Amino acid sequence: MADSLKLAVIGMGHRASSLIAHFRQLAAGFQLVAVADVDINTARERTKAAGIDDSLVRFFANENELFEHSLEFDGIVIASNCNVHTPLAVKVASTGLPVFLEKPVSVSYEQAAQLRNAYRGREKSVVVSFPLRRTPLFESAMEVVESGILGTVNQVQAVNNVPYGWVYYSRTSYREYSKTLGLWLQKASHDFDYLNQVLGRPKAVTAMMSRTVYGGDMPHDLWCSACELSDSCLESPSSMERTGNIRGASEGDHLCVFGSEILHQDAGSAIVQYEQGAHAAYSQNFVSRRGAARRGAVITGYKATLSFDWYKNALTVIHHHSDRVDHVEIERGSEHMGGDEALVRNFADVCLGRDESRSDLTAGLVSVAMCLAARESAHRMAWMPVPNVESGDFPYGPATLPSTRSNLEPIPSLS
Repeated sequence: MADSLKLAVIGMGHRASSLIAHFRQLAAGFQLVAVADVDINTARERTKAAGIDDSLVRFFANENELFEHSLEFDGIVIASNCNVHTPLAVKVASTGLPVFLEKPVSVSYEQAAQLRNAYRGREKSVVVSFPLRRTPLFESAMEVVESGILGTVNQVQAVNNVPYGWVYYSRTSYREYSKTLGLWLQKASHDFDYLNQVLGRPKAVTAMMSRTVYGGDMPHDLWCSACELSDSCLESPSSMERTGNIRGASEGDHLCVFGSEILHQDAGSAIVQYEQGAHAAYSQNFVSRRGAARRGAVITGYKATLSFDWYKNALTVIHHHSDRVDHVEIERGSEHMGGDEALVRNFADVCLGRDESRSDLTAGLVSVAMCLAARESAHRMAWMPVPNVESGDFPYGPATLPSTRSNLEPIPSLS
């Protein structure tokens, strides 16, 4: 990447800072030329943390001021709160610039329709942040699937047991339901995307969810440092440090994970029917710790079964009609198991006109449609069709339902 690459960022949070560090390392001619963020001081600090001289970057308090200089950019990275991904991307559409868009690309069917219309015919100018599909492990798994070794695939069993799940209940940017619209969108969006690479177009979803651990009756604005139970609570900074349960997600003092206004589920499961006949069973759990961490799938075909796990960074193929078992270990990448580097390289090539998106907007919208259908299915206790994004079929309303407290309580009114 010797070409000059000038990027702007909207929302310089931890995620954007990490991505910019990758751009700096992978693109010799990379320049971060502008940042829009409501908290300019923090944005400066995160820019410096990415290894960028902040004196060479122009900072703006809002995206409209940044857009006035759009002719100076080769592309724009949107890494703001989830609920404004679509409004910001729709604004960027008028510039004609390529966009790196964090997932979920939308948080409602209404937003998804707006985004689809804004980029109709230019879907491949958008790189959606789906690093799992670009990891060396998953690309190796897809080589096996596409080789025909498995034979006819009839089922995929996928799981995401998250060892750092507490962050979704303690960090302001994650725990506020109005910003994330729930953990189907926040977390399952990645997993649904890679499942679609294996099985094709999703047709329908049935799902359920529960919250039996996190949330509760503690004050929602309570910090660990002010809590009289901090010494004994397993979720306090001191306890997590002592037990080794931080899993690299250093937090320090944080908001109580048992806050009374927490709406996120701490477990969810979905069964997805695909048009070609096979189905996927997917489960997410946010209370797993240590060696219980698991993220991956078992893909079963007539001739063989393939299993892979990103935490082990290995895949296994068990041949059904012989004694052969193939076990392959894949060299571990950096963040998101090596997927971020591939995303960054792809977006640089899109900006410079050398390639098209390998995780385009259509993929992002299909994932959103699945997440919203799963969430609505869990609330309605009903089988839900997945809207056909490409045909513009968005049959339901905005779907901004809060998560139910547990699977034992009545489903909230939909009126």
